[in-house]
Amino acid sequence: MSITGRRQPLVAVLYSVPLLCEAISSALDDIAEVRMFRASRGDTVGLLRSLRPDAVVVDHPREAAEAREWSEEREIPLVHINLRERKIGVLRAGDWEESAGAGRESIRNIIAGAMYARGGVGS
Repeated sequence: MSITGRRQPLVAVLYSVPLLCEAISSALDDIAEVRMFRASRGDTVGLLRSLRPDAVVVDHPREAAEAREWSEEREIPLVHINLRERKIGVLRAGDWEESAGAGRESIRNIIAGAMYARGGVGS
């Protein structure tokens, strides 16, 4: 729960780079509850179905591919952080919208924007 008594949105992070978890967790402090899971453990969709997150963040293309259909069906924001290319992609209406830069503030802004945009969490 947040200070206002409302439930904070839940962000599921499926990571292959452990340092990314710290960056995301600190970037979303006071914005969302963050739960982190190591990527490539299998049954990504089953995990997401059980968690019912408000947004999903991944740093591996395979995890993004596995989460894509589930995310689209539920209109849940899916954010793919491509550290190698320093780009962040957000799945919107079946297409990836990419932004340059993968810094802490960029990550925060894109995830918050994906969740809180009109029609998102709390709207």
